[in-house]
Amino acid sequence: MTGQAAFRLLFYRPGEAGEPVSPEDIFLRRLEMLLDRKNICEKLNHLARVYDAEKFKAKLFGEIFNAFTVNGIMPGELTGDSFSPDAAFLLDKVKILIGELCRLPETDTGSKSMLMPKAEKLFTALVPDPDLTTLAKEIVGADPFITRRVFNYRDGRFFPVEPSSAKSVDKFFGFPGVRLALQEHFQNFHRGKTSLPLLINSLPGYGKTSMVISFALSVPDTVVILPDPEALENSWHSLIDTLSARHDRRFVLFFDDIDPRSVNWYNFRTNVGGAFTPPGNILPVLTANYEFPPSILSRGRRISYPVFDEERCMEMIEDFLGTFGMKKPPRNIVSLMGAEYTEEFGQKKFTELSPRTLMRHLAVYENDPRKRKQIVELSGGGMITRPDAELFYEFNIELMRSLYGEEYIQRLLKERLRSL
Repeated sequence: MTGQAAFRLLFYRPGEAGEPVSPEDIFLRRLEMLLDRKNICEKLNHLARVYDAEKFKAKLFGEIFNAFTVNGIMPGELTGDSFSPDAAFLLDKVKILIGELCRLPETDTGSKSMLMPKAEKLFTALVPDPDLTTLAKEIVGADPFITRRVFNYRDGRFFPVEPSSAKSVDKFFGFPGVRLALQEHFQNFHRGKTSLPLLINSLPGYGKTSMVISFALSVPDTVVILPDPEALENSWHSLIDTLSARHDRRFVLFFDDIDPRSVNWYNFRTNVGGAFTPPGNILPVLTANYEFPPSILSRGRRISYPVFDEERCMEMIEDFLGTFGMKKPPRNIVSLMGAEYTEEFGQKKFTELSPRTLMRHLAVYENDPRKRKQIVELSGGGMITRPDAELFYEFNIELMRSLYGEEYIQRLLKERLRSL
């Protein structure tokens, strides 16, 4: 078998001759042209301008790993000393492909003098005649999800990222209903009990992004994928196909901070609760500052944050003080800390009243023992102030007016009057 035949068996979809696994991937197109042996010196020089030996090897084995998963062969099937017939068949084709690549610099003797020194060394990181066990270890080592758990997804590729907003779930305060719902849902997803999409909305600054990533990572064997918002409309199928092949892992497909008013929901409605259902190892999660359309809400589980007001502010402060061993913090301390927070907002130290800015305020207490001692001493005095309820009300009304418009505010006020 030639390297070209081995290439087609590896990188073309099973049973669909002529359709590459990644037709948009420039690397695979270059590799296929390389195996044609025409103008080989020019092709090798061109590749050598882009890759050195180690980078080429990493890219090649990354593509080989993807090809194995598309063919239904998971990493667990490549970790022993013996392999299934399908795995052994593909490993043998990899061996043929690598052997031919290693011989390429010697095939164009007529123009060998034109070969760049870097091009001659392009394949030196590859083992020319590896045994199948060594090959299997190399392929498993190319699994992008082994050591990293959060990835951006764009242009059909996964890019590992370090999520700056992720933290331990016990570092979130207040909103007990939201936290409990997230914890239960992600745990049930991990146990294989549900992959029902989560549709999460709140006003800005409530910590939706941080909570979703942190609670998703709090359960084992879960990878968070952060696609471009456009993937909801344009590349939903290819993304789902790629992840569903990895049935050895579970994926949270996190579309963060979308605008439900401008999304074309056709693909989502079709593939979630419509004609198709996402595989059980994929959990779509969508967050927004706006309400989701009713037709979309029926496709998943809605989690809506209650409005952050003076009571929710004090609830967060109580939870925060609990981390210092105060199971039932004195109300005077909680009230004074809340009042101090609203006073600082009035002094323009913060631009918004939100869980986000309250956490910045509480960080001062977390890092300064003298500040904590001072508030305890003040709480024993005669004058105890509370956070300004009217300030919260006015800020929230103006924020909702700017986001949702005057008609929404009027409807909200009418509902409030009816409830009195």
